[in-house]
Amino acid sequence: MGEIILEARNVNKYFHDPVEVKVLDGIGLSVNKGEFATITGKSGCGKSTLLYILSTMDTDYEGELNIDGEQMKGKNEAALARVRSGKIGFVFQFHYLLNEFSVLQNVMLPGLKLNRFPPAEVEQRAMAKLDQLGIGPLAKRKAYQLSGGEKQRVAIARALINDPCIIMGDEPTGNLDKKNGELVFEIFRRLAEEYRQTLLIVTHDQEFASRTDRVIRMEDGKIVQS
Repeated sequence: MGEIILEARNVNKYFHDPVEVKVLDGIGLSVNKGEFATITGKSGCGKSTLLYILSTMDTDYEGELNIDGEQMKGKNEAALARVRSGKIGFVFQFHYLLNEFSVLQNVMLPGLKLNRFPPAEVEQRAMAKLDQLGIGPLAKRKAYQLSGGEKQRVAIARALINDPCIIMGDEPTGNLDKKNGELVFEIFRRLAEEYRQTLLIVTHDQEFASRTDRVIRMEDGKIVQS
């Protein structure tokens, strides 16, 4: 039995506008340390809604959520923000880099915000993450000078800066061509295999999902395969 990093128990979610609709129904899920897991399913099945709950960004749900052995229910927004900063790294379909900042500055931002290390050490750690992903030479470039694939690798480095328990991704290859999508997949695979990084990725790309350790498939707000 592996070390459980994330666990959800009997999670229900309702939308109330204009009428009450149950969008997540009795979700139970656990993810182990070092596991590379994907959540798949048709558009509208609840994948992204679930990810936003698992990442603590949505707190309006029924059920329990544990991250790294810590119960999330009942925490105030400041405590949840600290969990998000320190324990979760995010990679989205769009990179959300600050264009006028350098690559290095973009990667440093979550580390400076968490304030766990002094700025000089955050900079060293950011450079180490860029080197780890093979983009160290881009450190001084402005974000707007990068290609789409390079931007997404910078976004992954940024997600890693605080050594999170888990990386969560929402369609991280959805905006990339096949070559760059493959590059991102290989980075994720290496992070899981070499660094025991835990990854939970929402994707509609069945080929991407089929090559991960585990596919969690959703239909109509329920997990039908895990």
